[in-house]
This record gives sequence, C-alpha cells and structure tokens, in this order.
Amino acid sequence: MRTRYAPSPTGFFHIGGARTALFNYLFARHHQGIFICRIEDTDTERNVSGGIASQLDNLDWLKITPDESPRNPGAFPPYVQTQKLKRYQDLAHKLLKENKAYYCFCTKEELQQQRVTAIKNGLTPKYNRHCLHLNAKEIQEKLHQGIPAVIRLKMTDDTNLAWNDLIRGKMNVHTSALTDPVILKSNGIPMYNFAVVVDDYDMQITHVLRGEEHISNTPYQIAIKQALGFDQRMIEYGHLSIIVDDTGKKLSKRNSELKQFIEDYKQMGFLPEAIANFLALLGWSSKNNNEIINLSEIIKEFDINRISKAPAFFDFKKMLWISNQYIKKMPPNEYLSFVLSFLKIDTTFFRNKNLLELTLLTFQSQLSYASQINDLITNTFLTTNFANIPNDVQKMLDDGSFQININAFKNVLLSYDEITLENANEIVNKVKKITKFNGKNLYLPIRFIAIAKEHGPEMNKILTIVGKHAILKNIDTFL
Repeated sequence: MRTRYAPSPTGFFHIGGARTALFNYLFARHHQGIFICRIEDTDTERNVSGGIASQLDNLDWLKITPDESPRNPGAFPPYVQTQKLKRYQDLAHKLLKENKAYYCFCTKEELQQQRVTAIKNGLTPKYNRHCLHLNAKEIQEKLHQGIPAVIRLKMTDDTNLAWNDLIRGKMNVHTSALTDPVILKSNGIPMYNFAVVVDDYDMQITHVLRGEEHISNTPYQIAIKQALGFDQRMIEYGHLSIIVDDTGKKLSKRNSELKQFIEDYKQMGFLPEAIANFLALLGWSSKNNNEIINLSEIIKEFDINRISKAPAFFDFKKMLWISNQYIKKMPPNEYLSFVLSFLKIDTTFFRNKNLLELTLLTFQSQLSYASQINDLITNTFLTTNFANIPNDVQKMLDDGSFQININAFKNVLLSYDEITLENANEIVNKVKKITKFNGKNLYLPIRFIAIAKEHGPEMNKILTIVGKHAILKNIDTFL
C-alpha cells in the first residue's frame, strides 16, 4: 500500500489538510505501507512564501513524517510538480498524437459567452467543442500565428465512469455530464487533474483518501487515466466528509472564528499528540469509542470501515478537553520543560527557580495549552487588587471575624522565617487554634489576604508561592 498527501503551497498547513494527511498516514501504517508527501505547486500565482515548509514542518511536528517527500526523496522523484513539467508536457502531446486530445484556441471571453448561452438555454455549462472540429491546416496556421492554445482531453461519448469509493460505496458519473477538460495550459503547466493522475501513476500510489470536494474530480481523473493507458495500475479512492464549525458550515476562515491552521495551535502550546488524537476523531471512531487514544493505538485500530460519511464537527471544547488530558499525564520534568518555553510573564515575582517550578506545576492540571499559563499566573498571583471586596469577605469584615483571623495569621507568620510547603499547613492550624474558626471562616480570609481572590490553588501552595513578606505587606495594606 502506498498512500499520499499532496498539498499545494498556496497556504499554510490547514486543519482539513492535516486530517487528510493523518488519515492517509494511519491507513498506510495500519497495513505496513508507505506514506508519501508530494507538493503540487503548479498554481504558481497563488503559491505563498513558506507554504512548502509549513506543510513539511508541521507534518514532522504532528509526528506523521512521510516516508518519502521533497526532504527525503524515495525511488520516484521528483516530489515537487514544477520539477517534472517535461513529463506532463510529453504525455499531453502523446495524447494529441493519438487523437485523444486536441488544441483549443478559444479565448476567456469566448468561453464565458458559451457559458452564458448554455445557462440561458437551460443547459449544463460546458465547452461546446468548437476547436475539436478544426482541421490540421487550421490548427497549424493558428499555432504559426502564435495564438495561445491549451490542450483539452477528448472525453469519450456515452461512457459511464465508475469507481467503488472506499468510504461511500459505488459511485458513477456519465460523460454526458462532463466537459472536455483542459489538461495542459498554454504556458506548458499542467492542470491539477492531469498532473495528479501522472504523479499517482509515476509514484505507484495505490490508495487515495481525500476531501469530498474532490468527488467531482474523480471521473475526470479516471478518464485521463484511461486515455493514458494507466488502467493496469488501479487506484482506490476514498472521500472524507467535510469538517464543519458550530454553525454547521464548512470549516473556513471566511465563516468561522476558529483558528484554521496547525501552526496557530502549535504556537498556543497544544501538544502534537493531543492534536493528532483530536484530528483522528474527526470522522473516525475507535471500536471501543475511546476518546483518548494515542497514535500507535490508532494505527493498530484504524479501520476504514469506521470512517463516517456524515460531516465531522470541529468541537473546540472537546479539543481543549483532550489536550488537557495529555498535559495532565506529562511527567513533571517533561511538563516543566514544555511549559517554560511558553512563559512570557515577568518572573521576578518568584524568589527562586523552585518557587517558579512549583507555580507551574500547580496549574498543570488546569492547562489545555501551554500559553494559558501566563493568564493563570497573572490572574492568580500578579494582580493583587483589594479594591473589590466579595460579599462573603464583606460580611466577615462587618462582623469583625476577618480582622480577628488576619491578626492571628499575622502574629503566627512573624514567628516563622519563611513559609514552605512543609510548614504552611502548620501555620494555618495555629491560626485555627487561636481563633477557633473552621471551614470558610478560617480559609477565606487567609486566601483573600494572600492573593485577593476567593478561590485559587491549594492553600499550602498559595502561601508558599506568595511568601511571608509579601503576605505581611498585604495585611498591612489591606487593614
């Protein structure tokens, strides 16, 4: 088995492309096959700088590195389409000689007028084959005059083009519904459907999983393959469902607030394992309906019969939950190394490296992506504002219990050199013994005076991280 992911560098690594790449990777790996990435860059006007690197770098980041690609070519180079233009040109001219294709000299304006006329007459807009009827002399005269010409495939009449879709079952399209497609542009660059067929044949691709928007391309590719005599090497196609956002519309940067590119999630600090897990569940499910399933387990389980034809919902909340499960399970040292690279805040608040690491570890179970750490630390420890008094605190101030608690807390603190994880609970228990307060009456004033919040992490961690001197200063400021 040889599968492929064949992006065009007209944009960066999109969620939809990532899902397609992943499914081809999983399908190949499950059957001990080869996964290939080639670059379809013939739309030269729309190619963006860095587009190829974005595709290959992020495949590596997701840990679905191709066995063959422009970076590690295999036995069937080149892996970039613009490096094999002569191959496409030679095959297009071969079809001309065999009378399976023909020159077309129609201008854009003439083609547009044909389209308008067809629609006006209630017909399917398609090329009217005007140039198919030119004789050899007329063709040579136009070529001699330098009139731009494309090459069109001559579709066979009254033919049914059928395939057994790996996901959707039996499908077929009659050639009466199709036009004679351009296979080679006047500048010698192949059209998408022609180049794809040639590349798949040259690279011995056996199975193609791609988005359902390519269903309309499939009959044309079958026709081109037949014209070229490539039938002896059959390819099986499977068309994945679209991915929709929470409005039910196809995931698109034009109609969704969701981030569209893998690079965005990488920069936010999502784990690649979590992204791969989430993407695998966009249209596929494990036999046990497991939600947290790593790449090696998915490979073992991957069954193309479990791919759904229904639209796949991009559930961002589910993505956050899956990512949180992975972060929570990270070993402490691995987690610290990971999250430190996303830390943007001023760390001078933390008196030493150990306190910074304690703070980072304190929030590990709450993170869905690493950059969240900045807001969590800032909102918890770096914004001590006593201007807004919560109702529960105000009640304690009114009845005097808050002041009793805090004065006792201050006196206990003064007897310690510093607060540590080991003595923090001892300090609170001494306050309890002095005040005879329990529950909220004990803990709320202490937490509030430490971080100016009603809620937060465990008390011993709060007190240790903020420290004796900062808490004493807060007490004097507040009172």
